[in-house]
Amino acid sequence: MRCLHPVQAHERFLAGGRYHFSKGGAPLQKSEAWTLHAHPDGEQFVRVDADSLREEGRSVLAEALLDQSGALARLDIRYENAQFPGGVRDLRATYQIADGCLQVGYELNGADRQYRELALPPGTLMDVPLLPFRGRTIAELAGRGSSPAWLFVPAFDYAQLLPGLLRQVASPVAAAGTETLRLGKRAIVTRRFRYHDKATAYWLDEHDVIVRRVNVFQQQEIVVQISDYVAPPRPRESATC
Repeated sequence: MRCLHPVQAHERFLAGGRYHFSKGGAPLQKSEAWTLHAHPDGEQFVRVDADSLREEGRSVLAEALLDQSGALARLDIRYENAQFPGGVRDLRATYQIADGCLQVGYELNGADRQYRELALPPGTLMDVPLLPFRGRTIAELAGRGSSPAWLFVPAFDYAQLLPGLLRQVASPVAAAGTETLRLGKRAIVTRRFRYHDKATAYWLDEHDVIVRRVNVFQQQEIVVQISDYVAPPRPRESATC
């Protein structure tokens, strides 16, 4: 697994896995590998290697710092797509959130670094378009029910969309029951969610990790399945007297 920065001595491994993609039943040459590590102060660090170089010419390396509440505090992106001359070919970006303000610094296609600031409405969710981050966003959106929610989606592919899109949505996700999935010899109880405006379904485990995703694109079914999954440890139960 590639990464922007190697694991440090003070980091403790918590979880990890790899997502594999298939289209119409045939495997695609793309994957998203990820790890989750804990810091001594209670913060957590996520590393993601989204490698579709052989399939689409696209590569995304991401690292995210989660604060003690699990909220995204910082996101570093290294994006490359040599086969997309009309869009972003090379991007280095850092997203930081503090006191309701999103600060973004980025270098696009070798140009000088630019900076943007954006005030985020209270309760805004960061919907990072990578699978290791999406499970928590989906669960949060579903939990809000019919209440409108603000989403900020970082953009990587198109320069005109940088640094991302802020939009308000109403109930894009709905719970669709539970289902037990097999992962090797393991049986994982999942919650199924579906998008109202897309032919997409997600299966999340108890940690809000996506175990499976199915969507239809151009009349072909695209399936994403996790493998090599090490689940986060269960929270310790407090002792009772």
